[in-house]
Amino acid sequence: MPQTEQIHQHSVLRDIIRSRRSIRKFKQEPVPSAVILDMLETAKYAPNHRVTEPWRFIYVSSETGKANLINTFAAFSKKSKPDMTEEKLQNFKNTLGRVPGFLLVVFQEDENERARDDDFAATSSLIQNLQLLAWEKGIGMVWKSGKILYDKEVHQAFGLQDNERFAAIIQTGYPDEAPEVKKRTPIRDRFTEM
Repeated sequence: MPQTEQIHQHSVLRDIIRSRRSIRKFKQEPVPSAVILDMLETAKYAPNHRVTEPWRFIYVSSETGKANLINTFAAFSKKSKPDMTEEKLQNFKNTLGRVPGFLLVVFQEDENERARDDDFAATSSLIQNLQLLAWEKGIGMVWKSGKILYDKEVHQAFGLQDNERFAAIIQTGYPDEAPEVKKRTPIRDRFTEM
């Protein structure tokens, strides 16, 4: 590839990285699973020590699937926050109901701590690749985490094995609104040369 094309591609990549935003307001149309699969086929080329490919994915975008997910997540919220009012619980369910699709990223937890850390890092790299590919296609995502990722009842509801857990719950869809760019600390303030 000629060097000028490489420079152009690098600047496009740089622009995608710098412009990507976490999207929380979506249009109602779900992203077709074929598009998700296509992006994952490229995203899987993330750095992955020993090429363990510890990941698998559950895409929830059907009305039935979303209803199951919402009820499962609501039950978890009620269990983890017993004083949650019915009104707050309903608001939580309504918020989830406005998300057109959920990509549940599952990874195998190796018994070896170092391998487990490597696998989580690889899965996180895949997720970042996915988010950048999605942004390039006009698809928005927000990476969700929290205690729900570790809950065994939630794991069972989605068929996770004993040696698996969620790396992320990614809300996905076509953006209805994109937030403004947040100021970032200049990297020179976090850079040491020795």
